[in-house]
Amino acid sequence: MSQHDEPLDSGFVADIPKSRELFERLREFHWEYYSALAYQRDKIYDSLKNSLRDRAGPFQFSKWQRTVKYKYALQPLSAKGSLVDPGGRFNIGEIETTRYPVFPALYVASNKGTALAELLGRTSSVGLLTPEEVALTMSDSIAAVSVSGHLEAVLDVREGSNLAAFVTLIKGFRLSRALMLKASRLGFQVDLIGTVAQLIEILHMPQWRNWPSLYDTPAASQIFGRIALDAQIEGILYKSVLTGKPCLAIFHQNFQNSSSYVELDDPAPPELAVRRLDSSNCRTPA
Repeated sequence: MSQHDEPLDSGFVADIPKSRELFERLREFHWEYYSALAYQRDKIYDSLKNSLRDRAGPFQFSKWQRTVKYKYALQPLSAKGSLVDPGGRFNIGEIETTRYPVFPALYVASNKGTALAELLGRTSSVGLLTPEEVALTMSDSIAAVSVSGHLEAVLDVREGSNLAAFVTLIKGFRLSRALMLKASRLGFQVDLIGTVAQLIEILHMPQWRNWPSLYDTPAASQIFGRIALDAQIEGILYKSVLTGKPCLAIFHQNFQNSSSYVELDDPAPPELAVRRLDSSNCRTPA
């Protein structure tokens, strides 16, 4: 075995140039794929926004949980952490800022175990422990706070009827024959959304980070979040893929002309500057 044929994880050193070439081709394909669908979305963008806004309604939550990494412990209502590459399920982080404008979201969950599991990304059971229980055993320093609030415009994406009009608008999207051929050559299967069930599945996809992390393009759920944000929707209610419990992605920047708010339930340290987000300060935190 020569120096250039030594195993490296899986494969051989000599295969590295080929792997890099394939990776660059995949990145190029995903950018073309994103651009082709973005062009079609742009042509009906107002209709897409209206289809979601029309299905949004008020939502009140009490004593839900928000968890943040320890460095944000004195800013529990800041969404700075959601901007770190690749962002969150329904917001775009610093993937490639020249192409995809970043926007934050504040994530809360209906119970502490779910909030921890979502933050730490526990995706599977370990032995007899559930993902929720595994999250509770992690050594990471985490701050957890109880929050309550009222939002005027929340879209529940667990409910298919709220997405039917949106799917009707996008199910006619098509890709060029050249792009489909390129996908075939790369061994990439293209499945455009044609049903409500498909959209719900994609919005709750466990591996949503793959696209932004590997190919520098937003995940479908992040693109959906952008449309919801632009529709002046203040929150997306969804199901945790880890525990099955309700979670909420909050677009606090849309509180500006509403009575919506999110606030801490308990007395806070004096150093903590923001205890409540509402129309008076919704654009101040990141």
